[in-house]
Amino acid sequence: MAQSFDFNQVVEHFKTVVTTQYFCFDGRMSKRDYWMFMIPAIILGCVPMIGQLIALALLLPMLGATARRLHDLGKTGWLQLIGLICPPIGSIVVILMCIPDGEAGANKYGEAPVGKAE
Repeated sequence: MAQSFDFNQVVEHFKTVVTTQYFCFDGRMSKRDYWMFMIPAIILGCVPMIGQLIALALLLPMLGATARRLHDLGKTGWLQLIGLICPPIGSIVVILMCIPDGEAGANKYGEAPVGKAE
């Protein structure tokens, strides 16, 4: 069942990830929360003239969010290095790895995200 959300919800979630989880690589992140952060981050990174500055400012939150998303899937966050070793194909592989539903229940990276909506 698809869950609805509004623009204000996306903005608030984005601000939360950037301000309170700026350098957080521990734990797990649900698929919904991950994409609610990553899609606006990618769009902001494509803004002409200042996109590279925005992308640089969001680099650590994006790495942290992706590490937590991979943890939700039971994988190590170090798999992100594929994107650095073999761009742009490696980046596409990492994005594709973040699409499946996360593991139900606890895994070695922690409990399932609260309010997990797959």
